[in-house]
Amino acid sequence: MATAAHGATVGIRPAAAADGEVLAEIAREAYGKYLGLVDEPPAPLLLDYREVAASGRCHVAVSDDGTLGMVTVETPEGGDPYLVLRNLAVRPSCQGRGIGRKLVALVEEMARSAGLRGVRLWTRVEMVDNIAFYQGLRYEVTHTERNEHSHRVFLRKEIA
Repeated sequence: MATAAHGATVGIRPAAAADGEVLAEIAREAYGKYLGLVDEPPAPLLLDYREVAASGRCHVAVSDDGTLGMVTVETPEGGDPYLVLRNLAVRPSCQGRGIGRKLVALVEEMARSAGLRGVRLWTRVEMVDNIAFYQGLRYEVTHTERNEHSHRVFLRKEIA
């Protein structure tokens, strides 16, 4: 089990509508460091976290210290055999303690339980620490895409 700063056990539970404000705070903390590196704010900073919290697609990592991180998924559409990991954020003060890995493991288990081939995601090329994190979990870069606002790196992990 992952542990929080004070040795407390970290659990994961579905987000509740009341978590919206704390999810927005975690997103600001986790993604704020990228604001000077990109032309437009990272997409997770633009979300309405009241909607995210109430969507049924978000889980939070919690301990006696409070809410430490979150993960949001999107179910595949049109026969896509991959669950989409849409947003993973852990408070910077809690990073490096296995919380992100625990949240990703939950997403992988969700995909496995749904009979999907794996998990896919994307991040911005400027977010090199994110890319390294996922590659450390055996996610492979499948391709990159550039548009007028961003340069994205797409990653995927086969689990079946």
